Amino acid sequence: MASLSLSVPYAILPSIQQTHLIDDDDDPITVDRSIFNLAEKKRYEWKNMLKDHVGAWCIGSSHGWIGFLDQNGVPFLLNPSSSTTINLPPLPLSFLHPLTYSYFAEHLRKTFIVKAILMCYSSSSSYTLAIIYGCNYKIAYCNSTTWVELSNDRQSYCDIVFTNNHLYALTQDGSIEVWNISGPIPTRWIFLTPTMEVNYEEERPYLGDNFSTNLYLVVSGEDILLVKRFIGNFVNDDGLVVEEGDLLSSEDTQPLICPYRTKYFTVYKLDIEDKKWKKMKSLHDKILFLGANESVSMDVKACLGCEANSIYFTDDRWEEMNLDYMYGGHDWGVFNLQEKYVKSLIQCADRIDPPPIWVVPVPQDCNNLHA
Repeated sequence: MASLSLSVPYAILPSIQQTHLIDDDDDPITVDRSIFNLAEKKRYEWKNMLKDHVGAWCIGSSHGWIGFLDQNGVPFLLNPSSSTTINLPPLPLSFLHPLTYSYFAEHLRKTFIVKAILMCYSSSSSYTLAIIYGCNYKIAYCNSTTWVELSNDRQSYCDIVFTNNHLYALTQDGSIEVWNISGPIPTRWIFLTPTMEVNYEEERPYLGDNFSTNLYLVVSGEDILLVKRFIGNFVNDDGLVVEEGDLLSSEDTQPLICPYRTKYFTVYKLDIEDKKWKKMKSLHDKILFLGANESVSMDVKACLGCEANSIYFTDDRWEEMNLDYMYGGHDWGVFNLQEKYVKSLIQCADRIDPPPIWVVPVPQDCNNLHA
């Protein structure tokens, strides 16, 4: 592991030695992980990656850093390349209300935060961590010492990214907000509700009650992208999306195991002047990394072994990962916009616990962070 370069995107998975389906927080092997090397399409064991952090649960990755909640629900950052750890203040009780911290740590720690991203400042070693959290999908951020909640109760958010020292947020209806959070009080600078040029003929097979849709926000150079991910709620062994009622017939005593699986993606680019999300036919030489990580666009030349015009994704369906011990964390792979189908990266079980997460290279600004 020491000789393997971490300068290109890679996925973190459970230890190769893990034999049980469900992650046991008290098992010492939980400090071990494996990484999936995209260039070689191969897994490598990473012993003691979470040394001193037994049972930590990953909540996101950004700029080469990984966010975790420890067993008590307290967040911290880990740079796996340098083994540097930064401890963060506990989440305020107001974020958890009416729950107690002990209830949160025991029952909600693995589903409460759905996204965690990092902004680093080139002028110093300071940083800001932003999260989407709670059943209402609110946004909060921590500027090293203090947690602040964005005061917008009307919105429910599905993705956030940092760019140009501002926080960009995507709402569930496809609206865009831009926040300045560098001052003492966060200020919303931009609120835009673009219309969407939807190709209904293309998307029709993936609409309806048998599918769910996730939205992602990506900054790609000068472009702002919205990505729609269509997930079949119940998919059989033949790859067909089936009705929930088909899982149990009169002859069966046990329901069929038909895990949710991603079936399709569409990508839109924001035209600010026309206030429209315009459909993109191709990403050209770009690739996207989506999931629990900060949504990222990269040039294919910087990602050895990756396919251009493709979306690399991991499972971020947090609420459903713990509903059935037979599956969860399994929904990851690559989708090529020209070929228009999902391919597996490696053969994996239907249960991956903890789920895979992408980690992208560390920008220079973030290399100097310290506790």
